[in-house]
Amino acid sequence: MQAGADDDKVREVPTWRESRRFSTMERVALEYAEAMTITGQTVSDELFARLKTIFDDGQIVELTAAVALENFRSKFNVPLGIEAQGFCVLPH
Repeated sequence: MQAGADDDKVREVPTWRESRRFSTMERVALEYAEAMTITGQTVSDELFARLKTIFDDGQIVELTAAVALENFRSKFNVPLGIEAQGFCVLPH
């Protein structure tokens, strides 16, 4: 949000594939984040090749680190009972 995403766009992150609000760059980044995050999925060579057409090596490292950090936080916070603090409120 601090980088300029509006509330409506943030709410559409769970449905980014169907949303028209996301650019090609954002879609590839979200697909990469999902592949890194969802158990049993991997980052395919094809997806990594698409990443490299949009992001330079430094940006890929930075994106990978950001996704890895959020994955770490989710694995760390859940067993300790640390709540989302309203940043990631999922619909029930």
